[in-house]
Amino acid sequence: MRIRPLPLAAVLIVVLLAAAAQAQAQAVPDLVGVWKSVAHEGLTTGSRHFPKNDPGPHFVSSQFVLRIERQEGRRFVGVKSSPHHKETVMGVIGYDGSTIHILEDEGSFTGKLLPDGSLELIYSHDVGPSKGIGIARYVREGK
Repeated sequence: MRIRPLPLAAVLIVVLLAAAAQAQAQAVPDLVGVWKSVAHEGLTTGSRHFPKNDPGPHFVSSQFVLRIERQEGRRFVGVKSSPHHKETVMGVIGYDGSTIHILEDEGSFTGKLLPDGSLELIYSHDVGPSKGIGIARYVREGK
């Protein structure tokens, strides 16, 4: 019995493409380090980071630092801080290797690790009278 070269080549190509896709999906970026916001725009009715005495919403902007202290696989923990408040964060990296989900004391972030190495995070919280939403871009220091 003779093996036909064309079907065998097609099978090899499919197997190689599947292996490459699996290897790419398994690549987990290292997020450990200090990330500083270089752009931030938000709205809030008051929060620990933006204390307000009068009802909002208020347009806000600030500097944030996201310090990822420990990472195991796709899971990580750290601290987010602003001039007014500091809190613990925990997060995961999506299977695509670029989607990021983070929880903190009042709310959550969803974002992406961008091709230039920066991190775009969209934040939201809705805790009784305290509501907030914002977007920030972070760059890692020293890498």
